[in-house]
Amino acid sequence: MKLPHSLRVIIFFLRVALGLNFFYLGFSTLFDHALGAEIRARSFGNLYSWLATAPAAAGGNGWLQPFAQWAFLIIGACLMLGLLTRLAAIVGIALTLVSYLPTISFAAFSVSQFINNEVIVIICLLILIVSGAGNYLGLDNFIHFHGPKKKTA
Repeated sequence: MKLPHSLRVIIFFLRVALGLNFFYLGFSTLFDHALGAEIRARSFGNLYSWLATAPAAAGGNGWLQPFAQWAFLIIGACLMLGLLTRLAAIVGIALTLVSYLPTISFAAFSVSQFINNEVIVIICLLILIVSGAGNYLGLDNFIHFHGPKKKTA
């Protein structure tokens, strides 16, 4: 499927913007400990608190938050470069859902609770998946896997 050039440019800017968003989130939570603590307090509800506080193998801190910080950083870099874009978008959707689902409260139902920044990011990542966004000024254009070569008789 060949997309018009103007649509490819828009998808390119969408990919870079999402990549910058993920990269900034990962970078800022890794190196700004106050922001990391605030996001940690908001992101993990009671359902995921046992994951966030589970002992790590070497240290006493939980393993989920550092994993998410590095994953957001790596996903952002991959999206900005157009490297493994579909995989990065799928992992980005999973991480966004992991941090979004515990914040939903069915006791105080509100439409704004379901349609917020996280839902918009998930929809944008879905657009990147189906459009092949890494092929437009990205490194995915150079690393196609076409499968084993067929022998012609």
